[in-house]
Amino acid sequence: MTHGDAAAVIVVEPGSDHERMVAVSDRLIVGRECAGVDEAHRLLIDDDTVSRHHLEIRLDPVEDRAAVIDLSTNGTRVNGIRIERAIPVPLRPGDRLVVGSTNLEFRSDRFQNSGRTDRGRTSRFVSTTSMALVVGDIVGYSTISEQSDSTLILDALESLWEGLRALLVEHRGTLNAYAGDALFAVWEAEPAAEGVVRAVDFARAAHRHVVEHAPTLTLRNLDGTPLRMGWAVVLGSVAVSTLTQAQPAVIGDTTNLAFRLSGVAARDGFPDIVITDAVLAALGDTYPCHGPFTVQVKGRRGSVELFGIPT
Repeated sequence: MTHGDAAAVIVVEPGSDHERMVAVSDRLIVGRECAGVDEAHRLLIDDDTVSRHHLEIRLDPVEDRAAVIDLSTNGTRVNGIRIERAIPVPLRPGDRLVVGSTNLEFRSDRFQNSGRTDRGRTSRFVSTTSMALVVGDIVGYSTISEQSDSTLILDALESLWEGLRALLVEHRGTLNAYAGDALFAVWEAEPAAEGVVRAVDFARAAHRHVVEHAPTLTLRNLDGTPLRMGWAVVLGSVAVSTLTQAQPAVIGDTTNLAFRLSGVAARDGFPDIVITDAVLAALGDTYPCHGPFTVQVKGRRGSVELFGIPT
């Protein structure tokens, strides 16, 4: 059933004369380009209706779980049903996926328990863990959206987000959510240093992408200058609720802090990328940070010390 030592395979166009198998060891990115993803972890589909990074398949052999995460513009169907974007959906052997005009089948001798209890009901996995969180927030978005055409906004943001999603895959983060002006991504931080470095490296790469790409967009600030984004990197304990061990719901004070601080970054003299003291401690001497900067955060007692990361 499987391919070599792989835990699972994706069968492209099953049952046709063009059927082929692609091994899935731990994760597989499916898309039109999959920039930054090595050959062993990607499946390229030559179809203009397929996004550059269309979906991700993740395996968790320890928990006997598999999941698919849609990252696309045009959507993904699993067993005929369009799945929610950026929300991990359990995969079981025999499940069929449709990506653009291409049919895929998930096959494995394992992962029979994905998303199910012994009685066959959906089981939600809940835990408390340490994570590095990154939130990016467009500066002045409320004013821009109020006075700009909605189609123009949608086209510009989709163009911007496409590159950010590619960078997120490259830096092995998980897109938790994005809505309008904000992107929220997470990294498991046990050990802390590994997840934090990846999160900070993503924030730096994301900042550069926005600086380079924003001037090409029709959507701009009201004064004609290119869009800017502020980025916050936070480390701490969160509650994770999920059908697999990907993270569709990451909640708690650490998450709230990340969103609050992203609204501070790149504004009123604060650095474009801000980090907390916990992130600074985990980074060690990786980057020559500057600060501290003291800020009051709504809903929290006392002040928060921030540091700037070189961009």
